[in-house]
Order: sequence, then structure tokens, then C-alpha cells
Amino acid sequence: MRKPKENGEVSSLRKVKEVCALLFSGAAKRFPLFFVFETFYTLLDVLNPFINLMLTPLIIDELLGLKRMRVLLTYVLVLVLGKSITFILSDMCRSNLDKYQERLNNFYSMEISRHAMCLDFELTEDKKCLDQLEKAKTGMSWYSGGAYGMAQQVFFFLGNVLKIAGFVAVIIHYAPLLLILVVAYVIVNGRLSAKNNKTEIECYGELAKTNRIFGYFGWETVDFKYGKDIRLYEAQEMLLERWDTTTDESISTWKYQTDTQLPNHLLMNVTGLLRNFITYFWGGVLVIRNVITIGSATQLIEATSALDATLGGLVWNVQELIKRSNYAYEYVLFAKYPERMTKGTKKVREGMHEIEFQEVSFSYPGTDRKVLDRISIRIRPGEKLSIVGLNGAGKTTFIKLLCRLYDPTEGAILLDGVDIREYELSSYVAQFAPVFQDYKIFAFSIAENISVKEDTKMTPEEKKRCEDLIRQLEMNSFFDKLPHGLATKVTKVFDEEGVEPSGGEQQKIALARALYKDSPVLILDEPTAALDPIAEYEIYRQFNELVEHKTAFYISHRLSSCKFCDKIAVFSDGRIAEYGDHSTLASISNGIYARMFEAQAQYYR
Repeated sequence: MRKPKENGEVSSLRKVKEVCALLFSGAAKRFPLFFVFETFYTLLDVLNPFINLMLTPLIIDELLGLKRMRVLLTYVLVLVLGKSITFILSDMCRSNLDKYQERLNNFYSMEISRHAMCLDFELTEDKKCLDQLEKAKTGMSWYSGGAYGMAQQVFFFLGNVLKIAGFVAVIIHYAPLLLILVVAYVIVNGRLSAKNNKTEIECYGELAKTNRIFGYFGWETVDFKYGKDIRLYEAQEMLLERWDTTTDESISTWKYQTDTQLPNHLLMNVTGLLRNFITYFWGGVLVIRNVITIGSATQLIEATSALDATLGGLVWNVQELIKRSNYAYEYVLFAKYPERMTKGTKKVREGMHEIEFQEVSFSYPGTDRKVLDRISIRIRPGEKLSIVGLNGAGKTTFIKLLCRLYDPTEGAILLDGVDIREYELSSYVAQFAPVFQDYKIFAFSIAENISVKEDTKMTPEEKKRCEDLIRQLEMNSFFDKLPHGLATKVTKVFDEEGVEPSGGEQQKIALARALYKDSPVLILDEPTAALDPIAEYEIYRQFNELVEHKTAFYISHRLSSCKFCDKIAVFSDGRIAEYGDHSTLASISNGIYARMFEAQAQYYR
């Protein structure tokens, strides 16, 4: 019994239309000549079998009949020249099309990456979105062949339609009853092929999840950043065992697919043998009865065989288009993945800003636990705020909401009295320059890491500013040792002369990046958590001197930054438990801040 479509399920025809519309529109804008070559190649492919089909019977009948040498030579020359010209032109088109295959694959890989980087941040922590991203990547690879593979199937389909029209005309002329045999054969094989395609699509759904896990254990864990932990904790066996387990799951899925498809493949071979027997027998009968010549019988058998193959190819084209569209449709779904955040159109005015949280609560998607609970606080322009508290108190979540990586579950955040959801997102985030605890240093040059701009596009003034920031952050000894100055690559991933900055040097590069952005609001979200308290204090001191006229947030569960701040907000269990300056909070008997200060006072007295 056919399984009824679930509500909202997209039909196969609609998937084909949406996939072709999205992929071909992008490919046509980027590589218009690709479709010119595909069209010309298809026309040559249609012409090629008819050169044989029309000339071979004439040659055979001439050899068995009048045997005129000049006529025979003419037929042979036309056949050879016709085939040679079509082969040469086809090879030229094929050569150019092969070049476009890699270009199109790279283009859509970049499109997937570009869209992934532009998604709302909360989707990057959403399992469904991560699975959809993996499905989009695998679906656009060898599963569908991407835009190149889809275009091939569409043009093959159009070419097969033209061929069928020609073959049918030949068969109707000699033996119309053979059409019934060919059509019956195609219907049977089409149903068998459809079953095999259905099995492939079912297995693809299983493999998408397995491949993501396989990719993690197979490739992510060989990244150098895991090297120390793997060796010192002897994790090699555990990781390899998990890789083996995932490999076994993948192999099991492939085995199921092969075993399920095998009976259908065998039955398709049997029906093919039966069709060949009937075709040759019927052609022989017509020759014996002098209904057609031997050359015409050859033409009939060749046309029947070609029609059979072409009809089968047409059915295969349709099924392949549907199958490939099912895979490539995962990219369509990812490309139009719904936005979670409301985005306004207002521009943020230049200058300093007042920030206010009004009864803000927040729970991460899929959970009911409030990480922040009715937070209300106002930060004046140019104010320095230290946010302290133990791990898990909600400090980083507070900053994520401020930077619009997430939106509040309840309440509102105001910038200059306006709900931040009313601002244009790019205009709003331009106001903030954060340095998170898990900041990233890229395998680019020092200048590119600081400016987030390609070396070749930087002006001399911009490069000088990068160098000035490095020196202001007291990294003279580091900078003076760089073999190529600001152009020196970080890490040796792409350049053997690259440098491997220490943890402290990497932190200062991240700080220089925040300062280079020159936003009115700067944020340090525990980027120095791995340092001892005194080293952390020194970094905060240097940074504070450079942001004197800006609003700044210092987040930590230690108290290094409190000396430089106008106000201190003590977070506990998702709420602001205490708020005030240092002297006020330190004087609260048995207060959270007072207890933390006493516990850490040995570092700050």
C-alpha cells in the first residue's frame, strides 16, 4: 500500500522545479557559457546515432545489391566524416564542460559556507540546523552531482526526447507492433529502477547522520589542537573504536542497499535478454517474407535497440532527476532555512550609547530552564561595568543577548531607548567589539587577524594602525621577531615560516582585533580565564588604558577588572544579586562579592 503523503511533504515534481530554479539561476549568472556548451553537446549527442542509423542500411544494401563503388565510397565517406566531426566537436564541448564541473562544485560549496556564516547564531547551536547543513553538503556532492549533475540530467532528458521521436518514426515505418514490446519492457524496467532509487533515498537519510559522526571521529580528532589531550590521556584507542563503530554502521547501510537492489538488477537483465530475442526474430521474419531488405532489417533492429535504450534512458533520467532532486533539495531547504531573529531597518546613530535591560529573561531553545531571570540594568555612555560571578551564573549569556547572538525570551534590551530588534542587524552589531573566552585566531597573517581584511586590500595607514596596536599592547618583543612583519602567517598550516604565538600573545592579538574595530562598546568575556590572576590583571590594565573614552564590559568570575570599573554587577543563578561600586559591595556583610573579594584578596592587595 502506498504511504500517504504527510502534511507539508513536497511533491517530487515541485522538488525538481525548485532545485533546478535555484541551481540553474545561480549557475547561469556565474557561468553562462556552461549552458551554451551543454546545449551544443546535447545536439551533437542527438545527431550522432542517426548518422549510423541512416547510412549503415544504405551501405549494406549497396554491398548486397548493385555494388556501385562510387556510391559505396560516398556513403562511407559521409559516415566517417560525419562521425569524426561529431566526435571532435563533442570532445571539445566535453573538455570545456569538465572544467565547469569543478568551478560549479566550488561555487556552491562557497555558497553553502557563505549561508552558514550568515545564519542567525543560535542556529549554529541547533542540532536540526547542523544536520541540515550536513545534508546540504553531502546532497550537493556526489549524491546529486550539484548544479553540474542536475544540468546533465536535464539536458540528457531533452536529448532523449528528440532521439525517441526519430527512432519511433523508423520503427513505425517498418514494424509498428514492435513499439508495444519496447514500451512494455521500459515500463517493467522503470518500476524496478524506481524501487532501487527509493532504496537509495532511504539509505541516504541514514548515511547523512552517520557521515557527520564519521567525519568528526575520522577527521576532526586528527586536528593538531587535540594532540596534547589525545596523547596525554591515551585517547587513541577510544577514538579509533568509535570510528570503527561508525564505519560499521555506514557499511551496514551500504550492504542493506546493495542486497535490496540485487534481485531487481537480475530481473532487469532477464527482461533485456527477452526483448533482444523477440526483436531479432521479428526482423528476420520480415526479411524472409521479403517485406524489407537486409539493410532495412538492420536499421529496424538498430532503431528498436536504440529506442529501447533511449526510452530506458528517459525513464532513468526522470527517476535520476527525482532522486538527485531529493538529495539537492536538502540544499534548497538549507538555503531558505527560516530566520529565528526579528531584524529591523533602523540605523544606529553614531557616538556613545545608553544600554538598558528591562526585565530580561532567557532560556536556550529546547529547554525550560531560565539562564537569565528578569535582569534589569542600565549602562550609561562611557561607563565601565564589571560583571562577576561563578561559572554558570549567566554572565556570557548576558553578553550573547547584548550582542544579539540570541534574543530575549522575555523582556527587552534597549539601545538609546529603542528596542534593539528594531535596528538593522549589521548596523547594531557594528557597535560592539567583543573578545570571548573561546576567541579564534585564524591561519592568516598577523595583519589579517587584527583587521579581518585581506592583506592586499589594506592601505599603508591600516597596516600602521595594526602595528601601533601591537606595540600599545606591549608586544614589541613578539613583533620584532616576526620574519615577515605583519605579513607573517599565524601557524604553519599554510606557511612553514609561520609563527605559533603563545597563549598570551594570541590573547593580545584578539584584543588588538577588538581595538582595531573601533566600536563604541568593547567587551572582554573571560578571554584571560586560562591566565593566573596577576597576568589577567595586567592585560585588563593595558586594555583599560586603551578604552578610556568607550563603554566597556569586563566579564569574569575573578575580580581583576573591578578596580577599573565604575559599577560591578554580581550575577548569581541568572539574576543580578548585587550591584554597585567596589566599596559598596565589599562592605555588604556576608555578601557574594565580599566573600569573593576576601577569597581572592591576596592577589589584589
